[in-house]
Amino acid sequence: MIAIGKLIQQIIGNDKQKRHELALSLAPSGTTKLGKALRRLDELIRTGERLRENRQKLRTTLGVDEMLVNDAIEDTFEQLKLEEEFQKIQRRRHHRKNFAPHIFMQGERTVPTQITACVFTGGNRHRIIPINPADFRSLTVEEKLEMVRRLIKEHQEEKDGKILFFGRAIAYWYRPTPDGNGVHFSSQGHVLPSSKADRHLFHGEASVGLR
Repeated sequence: MIAIGKLIQQIIGNDKQKRHELALSLAPSGTTKLGKALRRLDELIRTGERLRENRQKLRTTLGVDEMLVNDAIEDTFEQLKLEEEFQKIQRRRHHRKNFAPHIFMQGERTVPTQITACVFTGGNRHRIIPINPADFRSLTVEEKLEMVRRLIKEHQEEKDGKILFFGRAIAYWYRPTPDGNGVHFSSQGHVLPSSKADRHLFHGEASVGLR
């Protein structure tokens, strides 16, 4: 359990009245629904959600030495930071383990025209032309690049160069490994120079949350 959650649990224990009073004291001004306030308190105890905005309220409402509260808050921030770093490492490991060569299509739009529909139908997969690694094993570098040019040409001819939700493809990126940007191709299949500024193209996944 995170430090601030542990401290709160030690203070309120199984006392429902204390829990209700604390929940309402941390809720936004004007909150009258106890159920919603309790859910917010539970989220704070479990995950530290809204801890930053509730720091001062916690110092004045928990009824213990302010230094104890400050220590718990700082320890929680450190725990959350470490957890975030751990999750980043896990995502990178998962990405490398499941990586397959592909062509990333850069569209006219960086944000999809219909965000929710895009997410529920595959997200960034709409911008990917998959490549079967088995098809590449025995090929030379030049032969691999020629195959990429052929796949780009097929997309231009069969899809009219369009990417669902992202408009027309303005560039293609051949990525044989998870490291680096890969090889930058124009929509005509010509190799182009790339820069560090292009790295943002391959990071981030859209997601939808329901509350």
